[in-house]
Amino acid sequence: MNTVLLHSKKDNLGSILKTYREKVGFTQASVAKKAGISVSMLSQIERSAVSPSIDTLFKVCDALGVDIPHLFKTLTSDKHVRITHEGQRTTNLKDGVQYEQLAISGHSLYPVEMFMLTLAPEQSAGLTRRGHEGVEIGYVLKGTAQLIINEKEYKLKKGDSVTFHSSFPHRIKNCGDGEFCAIWNAMPPRMM
Repeated sequence: MNTVLLHSKKDNLGSILKTYREKVGFTQASVAKKAGISVSMLSQIERSAVSPSIDTLFKVCDALGVDIPHLFKTLTSDKHVRITHEGQRTTNLKDGVQYEQLAISGHSLYPVEMFMLTLAPEQSAGLTRRGHEGVEIGYVLKGTAQLIINEKEYKLKKGDSVTFHSSFPHRIKNCGDGEFCAIWNAMPPRMM
């Protein structure tokens, strides 16, 4: 199924389906026939005159080649600007490892999370047995650490930045005497 949806100015189900249908060049008649509904019903759905049942929505999406989860992500209301003030952030602290979520994208097409990673001496964080989908990017604010990706070690120190595909097993371990602190990004969001 096609997972690309184009946003219309009106962020509602009918207009999104209509915009997609027009962009891919399908007629109302061809989509309605494939979905097993009348052209009139499809027209009403596209104008938001009626709300389709779940079964009808699935049939229309199938006829258009639209991925249902992606459609619902598109419908999620996005705030254009999100500000999280100090003291209002989600923080997770366990066994000398702290994740403080600095920001998370509310935009469904561009998911990303930025957080502050703090490790006490000798502490480590990450996935040991397997990786996960996406990319991670980090910038070291203070301290030193070993980044282990697929059993290969890389030394990180203050001022270093790193980018890697997170599909490999990976871990980061504080190898210094003091606290290790880095700004980290996970795309898509993963850590918290």
